[in-house]
Amino acid sequence: MASSRSIRFKITALLVIPLLSLAALWVFGTSVTTRESASMLAVASLYANIGKPGDDLAIGMQREHMLTSEWLGSRSPERKAAVSRQREVVDGLRDRFRELALTDSAQEDLSTPAMRTRFDEMLVMIGRLDAARSAVDAGVLDQAALTVEYGRFPDAMQRLIAAMTVANDLPLYQQSRAVTAMGYSKDFLSRERGLAAGVLIAGRPLSPDEYRAFAQLATTRRFLFSQGMSDLEPALRAPFEELERSQEYQRFLTLEEQILADQGRTFPHTVWRQAADDIEAYYQSTLTRSSDALAASAEPAALATFVRAGLAGVLGLVAVIVSVVVAFRVGRGLTRELGELRDTAAELADVRLPRLIQRLRRGEEVDVDVEAPPLAVTGSTTEIRDLSAAFAGVRRTAVEAAVEQATLRDAVGKALRNLARRSQTLLQRQLKLLDAMQRRIEDPETLRELFRADHLTTRMRRQAEGLVILSGGSPGRTFAREVPLADVVRAAVAEVEDYTRVHVFPMPEVALKGDAAADVIHLCAELIENATVFSPPSTEVSVRAEPAARGIAIEVEDRGLGMSPEQRDAVNEKLARPPEFEAAGTERLGLHVTARLAARHGIRIELRGSPYGGTTAIVLLPDTLAATATPREVTPAPVPWPAHQAAQPQQPVTTATAGKPLPRRVRQAHLAPQLKNKPEAEPAAAEGPEQPAGTSPEHSRALLNSMQAGWRRGRTESERDGEEV
Repeated sequence: MASSRSIRFKITALLVIPLLSLAALWVFGTSVTTRESASMLAVASLYANIGKPGDDLAIGMQREHMLTSEWLGSRSPERKAAVSRQREVVDGLRDRFRELALTDSAQEDLSTPAMRTRFDEMLVMIGRLDAARSAVDAGVLDQAALTVEYGRFPDAMQRLIAAMTVANDLPLYQQSRAVTAMGYSKDFLSRERGLAAGVLIAGRPLSPDEYRAFAQLATTRRFLFSQGMSDLEPALRAPFEELERSQEYQRFLTLEEQILADQGRTFPHTVWRQAADDIEAYYQSTLTRSSDALAASAEPAALATFVRAGLAGVLGLVAVIVSVVVAFRVGRGLTRELGELRDTAAELADVRLPRLIQRLRRGEEVDVDVEAPPLAVTGSTTEIRDLSAAFAGVRRTAVEAAVEQATLRDAVGKALRNLARRSQTLLQRQLKLLDAMQRRIEDPETLRELFRADHLTTRMRRQAEGLVILSGGSPGRTFAREVPLADVVRAAVAEVEDYTRVHVFPMPEVALKGDAAADVIHLCAELIENATVFSPPSTEVSVRAEPAARGIAIEVEDRGLGMSPEQRDAVNEKLARPPEFEAAGTERLGLHVTARLAARHGIRIELRGSPYGGTTAIVLLPDTLAATATPREVTPAPVPWPAHQAAQPQQPVTTATAGKPLPRRVRQAHLAPQLKNKPEAEPAAAEGPEQPAGTSPEHSRALLNSMQAGWRRGRTESERDGEEV
């Protein structure tokens, strides 16, 4: 079964998930915008701490490359001195770059792993400069290899700048990439200048390797220049357009084409050096102005982006707050409406309907309009209003059905009681008819059959009384005076089919009130018969009674198969709290009858396991049912024929062995005091002292006539022809 959740929880989950998604989108958008703005502000810092010192170092290394290339071509002391002086300048620029680039602020601006990786590569390339110088001094590098070594740092520098701008599509970063391309083009121009200057000062043409290197440098420079020019904005492109149209640039292009055409054989070193220096200075000046302008424009753009991000963040936050408030109010209202409907339904199910059913069971009149008013659920939700109206209809239908069911049940109960009353009347008349027949019959065998019919009728009368009890009525039998407990138990045994198996132990000298005696007889008869039915025919059922702290305890014990603990607990629960009788539950009518009788008089009944393996039913009669018994002589107690008293008055009642002759007794000697009356005329054989058992058939007939006379007097006084009192 799925786990249960409250309406409040589900509505909250339904509203919280979209709100959290909205809040997450707002946080993401705000963080992205803020991060981009912060990155734009970091451009100025990167340019000041890394970009500008790196450019200065690159320019210094480009000049060192050119001077070194000329020294390798001429080997003059003057060129060697110039190289030494430039190396000192480059070392100073390198130290300054490291000092600024390794500061905490500069490192914080390197915000991505790619930027930090490219920066570390650039530091490695700076460290290779010393190895390149040593190789130059040892004479192991030619012009082409020298160009490659001095181009490593500028390449690393360009990769770092590309890492700082490649992940952004903002216009500022696009212009930064374009300016970077123009700067990279200028670096390749410097490499061309150094390579050609070294070859021309030696007065020789370019070797095949040197020619290929020069051609690659020229081609790459032209591509980068063209690409950068196409990406620059008009304001930043204008200085480079002036550079492209200048005499210095056109002269450099002419010399570059001539070197590619005849490998530098047609003009001297000084011509190339002058043209290359002029265009390099012009190019660097233009590039410096463009870079400064780009760095200066980054801060206002970043501030503008911050402003837009702030407005978007504030508006987004306001939207989130408004959404939360609206969602909370709507969710709370919906939860309140559903909660009212739930409380109304719970009140109907747990209070109103059970109370209504109790009133109907008590036979009270019920007004459907009063018991099923419209639901007092206020709300603005259409579906909840419709649900309330539908639930009100269901409630009214349920109340009407309960009233109709109670009416039908009452009608059925009345019909059953009427049928049971008629059966009682007929059975009572049958008992009187049997009494009259027994008085007239003298044949012992015929009397034996009449006694059996009498016993069967008595049991049928108990079944009719059980039907009256189940249908809500009370049995018609009552006693005008208190009845001794011993007589109550004997009367209960007399109503059991297999009474010969019942072993009744001596009862305490206690009497029960007359208005409760008949019900206790019926109750005990049900328990005793149940014990005889659910135990083997060869075993006996024992009945004992003892005074208890709060009344009188009667124990009915059988020696059957017993019950499982679960079954016994279920039966004890029904005996303690009698359920409403259902017509379908006819397999244990005696249980329902017993429970009804016990509840009527406050009698407690509990089933327990027996040491013999069967079941023991303990009946606790409360003190309110007890009355002081009238003192009487303790004499052997009669039991229904063919049982008899075996031995003294102190021994338990036992059954006679089949086939033995019937005993002879004195008329009315064993009747309860309240049942004694003046004797009617009986045969003379009934008077006089006891004779030995089995002396003649006349003795047996007199005994049976005497017993029947006592039963008839008891019925005349105690029963009122089945009428309810």
